[in-house]
Amino acid sequence: MIKSRSRRDAAVITLRKKGEADRDADVQKKEDVVSDPDILQEEEPEKTIRCRFCDHDITRPSLAVEPHEHTFRNPAGLSFHILCYSDAPGALNNGVPTLEHTWFSGYAWSYAICQNCQSHLGWWFTGIDTFAGLIATRLIR
Repeated sequence: MIKSRSRRDAAVITLRKKGEADRDADVQKKEDVVSDPDILQEEEPEKTIRCRFCDHDITRPSLAVEPHEHTFRNPAGLSFHILCYSDAPGALNNGVPTLEHTWFSGYAWSYAICQNCQSHLGWWFTGIDTFAGLIATRLIR
């Protein structure tokens, strides 16, 4: 009886197209994953741009505005490479906005500081809209 059973199983397997058994097994595994809520995984959260000094979340790559990168020199001769974001929830707007020596015509600037450690991260620019220009070397991307 064992011999006839193994022959029958062999006959069923040989009647299937090559690889069909593997595909059926893969389909079953996928169905098991989809139907088991413990296996379902949530979408991976978007990476954040963080303060280099304290690792506090400052903004997200999806908030980058174009043109995104600029290099400017202030009146004291210091050069800054900045990255522009439409919002930086982890950066406080500090100081009274001024148009003096602004890098963006029509936009007043004030300091952008880390909400957690108060390190200077760049500037908020306010005009027809508002954006943050953050110093690249003071961020972890």
